Amino acid sequence: MKRLAMGLLVGLMTMGAMAQESASDVSTTTQAGPVATDAAASDAAAIAAEQDRLANMPAQPAGTAAASAQAAAAGAAENMQLPAGVTTEKNPLKVAFMQKSSSVPAYFRPNQNMPEIVNEDILRGMSENGKATGRNVSQLIGYMPKLKVIPCPVDCSGSDYDRAVAAFIHGYEGEWRNNFQHRGEMIVQVRWFHARPWYQRSLPYGTDSFGVEFMLEGKVVSLGKKSIVGGKVTADELAENIGAKLGFELAYTLGMGVKPTYINQPDSTTNAVVGAVHATATAVDSLLGADDVRPRVEPATQANSNLLPAIDGIQPNEIAPMTGTRFINTILF
Repeated sequence: MKRLAMGLLVGLMTMGAMAQESASDVSTTTQAGPVATDAAASDAAAIAAEQDRLANMPAQPAGTAAASAQAAAAGAAENMQLPAGVTTEKNPLKVAFMQKSSSVPAYFRPNQNMPEIVNEDILRGMSENGKATGRNVSQLIGYMPKLKVIPCPVDCSGSDYDRAVAAFIHGYEGEWRNNFQHRGEMIVQVRWFHARPWYQRSLPYGTDSFGVEFMLEGKVVSLGKKSIVGGKVTADELAENIGAKLGFELAYTLGMGVKPTYINQPDSTTNAVVGAVHATATAVDSLLGADDVRPRVEPATQANSNLLPAIDGIQPNEIAPMTGTRFINTILF
């Protein structure tokens, strides 16, 4: 769990380095009509001079473009016309942390279901250094919503399912259960569950799987994992891993007012490449009896109303609505 925590913290602090980097396309449009020869020559000379200036500009230091893009995203969040009651984090220590770590602010309506870090030593350490304090904290760190787990419509029953859900909740609460207090509620629904009978675990066919879905920023986020085909990993082990990552991620991103990594995606090129690799692997797995449990973000529909209220208080499709499915880069989650 400690290695997982450190990995997620490093991932959080380096979000700036994974922001979108895109070159600006400059198009020049001319109006049809007569143009004086001297003016055309003057324009050509000006264009040539500008090209020379750009060619001789010193290269930007590594990470500058990424940091600029992340800062632009943060600025856009600040200047965006938000729906009534929706805001971003205003705590000065948390704002300082986001600036130092080049993190993108999350949108939310203040409510009791929101994760919140309140420990001043941690807040001050993160705001001053851009990372979590290295000291052991034995007092209250903050508040986390208690999980309410809704079963999937079919095949979510029995002792295997009960063990998987218990493991998911145990992973979510994790080692921080003594340092966080429950406040409010987070509704999640089991989306994928499959536990192979013991006699299938040594066969090169089928997998165990587990996954949940919940609402965040007006979208449906689904997080799932499966064993390798013929692997020994069980559904409850997968469930505990998902719960641990979910709990830690929400505590130290949304609890600090930061947009979680599975909502704040890397650049479209990276996502497309990773998505193509995973799509190929999924096609092969399906031939071997495995379900497609890739983590994803999707538009909310009426069928997802049972996931409300969301912990961030955002209504379905209220912020930057989506029109299709976006698979989450599993390198980040």
